[in-house]
Amino acid sequence: MDVTLANSNPHFLRSSVLPFELRYSDNSNACYKKHTHPEFSIGVVDSGISEYVNQNIKQTIRPGSTVIVNPEEVHSCNPQKGTHWSYKMLYVEPDWIADLQSQISNGSNQEFQPIQMTHSDCPFLYRGFQSLAKTLIEDESAIKVEQTAINFFSELILKGSDNPSLDIISKKAIECAYHYISDNFDKNISISEIAETSGLSDYYLIHSFRKQYGITPHAYQIVMRINKAKALLKEGENIASIATDLGFTDQSHFHRNFKNMVAATPKQYKQSL
Repeated sequence: MDVTLANSNPHFLRSSVLPFELRYSDNSNACYKKHTHPEFSIGVVDSGISEYVNQNIKQTIRPGSTVIVNPEEVHSCNPQKGTHWSYKMLYVEPDWIADLQSQISNGSNQEFQPIQMTHSDCPFLYRGFQSLAKTLIEDESAIKVEQTAINFFSELILKGSDNPSLDIISKKAIECAYHYISDNFDKNISISEIAETSGLSDYYLIHSFRKQYGITPHAYQIVMRINKAKALLKEGENIASIATDLGFTDQSHFHRNFKNMVAATPKQYKQSL
């Protein structure tokens, strides 16, 4: 992920995986005139109170709310006069969302469909955005970035549109995805690769996989890696080598995920043997 800093505030992060740009700022008093841009944008206020204008409709936005701006909509979002605020704003190429919308509606429309709400106070949506932003900032693996983004935007699309028809996915296709992850858990595979192998769309892969197995594709990949790590630790393998060989970003990433599943660090587990 490329990182550009304008002084210390604001920050811009451009994803190396998806056509996303995240802008975030802490304790800012910067103001913006009404404007438009070709990207779809969505964001949250982390602290402070802002005056949000979208298509001449003015609203007061506080922490916990999510603002939604379709491409080319005239809008502005500024802190209340004389105050500071902290916020995050994500800019997304409309074609990426249009593709996801098409997957959800089973290909009934190939073009971007505007989201039918300008803001939401749904806490689930707010937390989902924060989770996506955190994943982008930490520059997680491709599969986690894709999965988190698809989960979040599919929820947004379903909330902000008519109820689309959902296809019934064959059990065989989901099992194919399951086996592909099992065979490639130590590689930096992507959601798109798994979906192509199983003949599913990215959206249906994630939602159907979780429905079938009670776990997401990324979570299953991590489970497989940790199980293999335990076996290697029993054989006396070096912790640093295990982290590298199993595709973890670094030892910290390995340590965190191992402890989450084993309730012990790799070192503690190895010493106990």
